[in-house]
Amino acid sequence: MEESVSTEDVRRYAAAIDASIDEGTASAIAEQFVEQDAVLESLAELADPDTPDRDYWKPESEDDPLGAYLTRCDVGPISGSGPLSGMRVAVKDNIAVAGVPMTCGSPLLEEQSFVPSTDATAVRRLLEGGARIVGKTNMDEFAFGGDRSTMRLRLAHNPHDHERMPGSSSAGSGIVAATGEVDLALGTDTGGSIRFPAAWSGVPGIKPTRGLVSHHGFVQYAKTLDNVGLLAPTVENLALGLDAIAGEDPFDERTRGRTPQSYADAVDDVQSGPESGLTIGLPEELFGNAPKLDEVTRAALEQLEDEGAELRQVSIPDYEWWLPAWLGIGMTEVGAYLRSNGVNHWLLSDGDPALAAALSDSRNDEAALGDALVTARLYAEHLNDAHDDRYYILAHRARRRLAKGIDEALTNIDVLASTTVPMLAPRWDEEIEDVFGALSNTGPFNVSGHPGVSVPCGTVEELPVGLQFVAPHFDDATALAAAARWSSTYDWERPAYR
Repeated sequence: MEESVSTEDVRRYAAAIDASIDEGTASAIAEQFVEQDAVLESLAELADPDTPDRDYWKPESEDDPLGAYLTRCDVGPISGSGPLSGMRVAVKDNIAVAGVPMTCGSPLLEEQSFVPSTDATAVRRLLEGGARIVGKTNMDEFAFGGDRSTMRLRLAHNPHDHERMPGSSSAGSGIVAATGEVDLALGTDTGGSIRFPAAWSGVPGIKPTRGLVSHHGFVQYAKTLDNVGLLAPTVENLALGLDAIAGEDPFDERTRGRTPQSYADAVDDVQSGPESGLTIGLPEELFGNAPKLDEVTRAALEQLEDEGAELRQVSIPDYEWWLPAWLGIGMTEVGAYLRSNGVNHWLLSDGDPALAAALSDSRNDEAALGDALVTARLYAEHLNDAHDDRYYILAHRARRRLAKGIDEALTNIDVLASTTVPMLAPRWDEEIEDVFGALSNTGPFNVSGHPGVSVPCGTVEELPVGLQFVAPHFDDATALAAAARWSSTYDWERPAYR
């Protein structure tokens, strides 16, 4: 049914952009808008296909006591055979599985009962590889987390100590990988949201190089900083999963021209090859914030040194730019994305009209918005209104400075290594006093786009400690190979689940 455009509508639009128009001009513009809308009506023929009928159900607390899932499902593989045949996969609930509700961890979408009609590219590729999707995992609201208030639908629990955080924001994916409930889990990482649960729940996880994995079907936080990646019980499974999801996707221009490496082969070569010949750089900027954890990390690296690796002290030029770059880019982009109802106007990427409609219908419902998300949106408005987005432009200059500095630190180095998160998993009733300090070893590589892999390397106070390897852009295979090299000699006793 055709909707008319009134002069009052036009005046309201004009007020929103601080434009002043008279009645005659408003009437003429209204007529023009009606004519143009009539042209656009033909686009309705390109609406998404019918949503597939797939089995899903709410998790029961007795079956999921750690709060790992928001929705359980059973989505069978597209291919009966493939490299992922028989593998169980969980998907973070900001990545679309067609026919299964997606909440992004927010009452805002839960109340809309939003169900995607098409699979995200990463999900489709996993199904084509023979995997089975068994559930959508718990997460902080719109991947913006850090305390109890941002995990709004279910509180997730660390598998090693139920009173502690499992890691934000891919919390559920880390839990099910750590407990072995799945063989692979999709997560997303904007400042460490894969590597935090990897470190705190004690499993391998990878944030791939920016642009290696398609974001089609993913509800973003900040387009520059975001990454779709993986957590798994083993590095071998990470490599198999990355083999499946990496590479060019016509639905996401970020991936244009990207040719994946052979990640599983790189890991297999480590398992069957001679002693390590890795050259590992230890950036001075990434050590010193958590001496007890650093001691465990250094012991692991010294074990690699005993097996033939070379350790070198290095420095990252312009490291100090990571935080203003991360803050200026991230806060501006999340505000713009939510203001635009989840439509990315800045990339040649397909969006989801149903998602845009759901966000538009509910975004002004104050009861549905968490305080942290409201604050983030308000700060984005402040950056736009008070500073004309000047800091966003300068933040990208800082991003390039940092990326160049990390490239310089990687000169004649295979990987950089550090403690993944410079703090142990806090209790849920504790406040993280220095949030940016917690991000200081992971966030820089979201800004720069370099790949990062975290693997468990020991314990402090019976809690896992993560060891992070960072490689040059699009050399994710080397980061995985370093992680596999360490894991092949990994002999510490994994802390018991409670």
